[in-house]
Amino acid sequence: MNPALTQKLSVLLAPASQTNSATRTANLDCLGADYATIVINMASAINTNAVGPTLQLSESDDTTVTNFATFNSNFNTSSTSIVAARQIVYHVDTRSRKRYLRLSLTTATATNDNVTAGVTASLNRLATTPPAASNLLGSTNDTVVVG
Repeated sequence: MNPALTQKLSVLLAPASQTNSATRTANLDCLGADYATIVINMASAINTNAVGPTLQLSESDDTTVTNFATFNSNFNTSSTSIVAARQIVYHVDTRSRKRYLRLSLTTATATNDNVTAGVTASLNRLATTPPAASNLLGSTNDTVVVG
């Protein structure tokens, strides 16, 4: 089987600018996937004093917000300069996790610059091949390039 056909890509958070303790969250349904890769892309800061956001991963058997339990909250970029663009990648073995993962991205309280970030996820080693090429990516607005 072609490994590319056992992968599903999703946009968790579209690129957006946020500041002053703003929090954005997204859920990822990992049903049937053995692994998830979550990629946070941060643009370079306009102001050289800007710092990165705090990132948190939680898990739950359903999408009720209060049922999510944090399993990774130790990655804090709030003391890290984001003068240059950067990428943060999580690789999660979903076989030992609950069905849904939740990413939370929160900007620092006293940030004096907008933090622009977008998040994509890829589910890998799916139990079944997606039924149509349109399901390989997160939405009908995505472009598939085959080469």
